[in-house]
Amino acid sequence: MIRSKPSLLLATLALATSLPAEALQRLTARDGESVLARISQKDVTRIGLAHGRIRKVTGNAGEFFLEKDDDKGEIFIRPVAADATKPISLFLTTDHGTVGLLLQPVDAPGESIVIREARDPAQTPARHPRSEQHIRALKNLLLALASGAIPEDMAMREPHQELQLWAGFRLTLVRVLLGSHIVAEKYRLANLGLAEATLDPRELYKPGVMAVSIEGESLEPGEAANVFVIRERHPND
Repeated sequence: MIRSKPSLLLATLALATSLPAEALQRLTARDGESVLARISQKDVTRIGLAHGRIRKVTGNAGEFFLEKDDDKGEIFIRPVAADATKPISLFLTTDHGTVGLLLQPVDAPGESIVIREARDPAQTPARHPRSEQHIRALKNLLLALASGAIPEDMAMREPHQELQLWAGFRLTLVRVLLGSHIVAEKYRLANLGLAEATLDPRELYKPGVMAVSIEGESLEPGEAANVFVIRERHPND
């Protein structure tokens, strides 16, 4: 009997729902702000503007392959590593300013990302620091969660709270870092069953989630992996 690998669908948690199956991501950003998006680990992702052209791309060239369509003002990007999980930081210079992007690689087909530049400050809430600071903060938080460090401007809790999934799996909330507007959570996910299980970061995204990182792509029976989630802080946190 052939059994396919079960997906660890974490949608039963309050923090997690599966992303809709769409081929297009529409984002809104202002000059100096940053936005979060997902890109394919293995396929090319197209990035363009709803109105205007991308004039310049700045980022760590060692993390991605990049092609430009100067005629249309679009770019095409793919991570260097086919199993990349580290977010990729980009700055896009347009006719109206500079937009910061934090791109989370996921195991999914390539999509198109269309960015609408909102030049009216009232159209987009200034909920996060400016682009460089925001992207740096997300990177530092992922590193802090992985290394066990505690940022000076954040409070730390270690609830070691087990969250019920279903028979064969155990998810434990190990550590929480609380900032004024942001929360970073470290979970420990264990496979207690008899079959290998696949891990899919897309299942952890929902409105308010900024970044997701999972150690590894699958869990053998008896194995465990760390899961990192960075999200907006709620009033009851």
